[in-house]
Amino acid sequence: MIRLEALTLSLGRQTVVDGVTLSIASQRVTAIVGPNGAGKTSLVRAIAGLIRPQAGDVSIEGQPVHALPDRDRARLIGYMPQNGTPAWAITVREMVALGRLPHRAAFSGESAEDCDAIEAAMRDTDTLHLADRAVDTLSGGERARAKMARVLAGRPRWLIADEPLANLDPPHQMDMLHLFRKTADGGAGVVTVLHQLDAAAQADDIIMLADGKLVAAGPVQTTMTAGHLEATFGIGFTLLESGALRIPIPSR
Repeated sequence: MIRLEALTLSLGRQTVVDGVTLSIASQRVTAIVGPNGAGKTSLVRAIAGLIRPQAGDVSIEGQPVHALPDRDRARLIGYMPQNGTPAWAITVREMVALGRLPHRAAFSGESAEDCDAIEAAMRDTDTLHLADRAVDTLSGGERARAKMARVLAGRPRWLIADEPLANLDPPHQMDMLHLFRKTADGGAGVVTVLHQLDAAAQADDIIMLADGKLVAAGPVQTTMTAGHLEATFGIGFTLLESGALRIPIPSR
């Protein structure tokens, strides 16, 4: 479990996350939604141990995230940022292989386990055919899938993704959501920032933020309500039933 206790984060003089307390369960897909500037990216960066809070705590599996040695944290948490590509020209396979570094001794070559993990991650993300392509020649969608492959190659117990559906076409958005489900079913926890509310409706749990404050958190079926959505986004919503899903439709 990930636990946030009265988490407060600031950028300069602006408070971007204000006193958020909540728990995130493993083996589930948790979506974080909210308008631009709600604090979503800052929240997941704090969960991943990339920024320190001004107040409050983040613990993961009972340990303060910042108390973990860097290598242990990198094995435990796989983080996919919104942007970011290697600063030097490497192939897609070389980039994906970087996800195995926390599992390798210094200056050691790839083990059979490393190779299996790299191939499985590229197969799951439909990037095997891009293996020899230079990363800087990829489209936005191809690059997003390659970055996800790098994270999955590390086989983390927690997958943290910030807007992973950006730049993906609808078929690959569906593939990414299926991949999240497969990852959670395999025993890991998935926490993802999403702008697509129809995609968020397919998660197990949802966290709703507005102006850095927690509006609601809990199972999607009971938490994604018209009232909570209006409090989060400032506009009305209608919830349409589609099989087992309740799809939110904005209304004015």
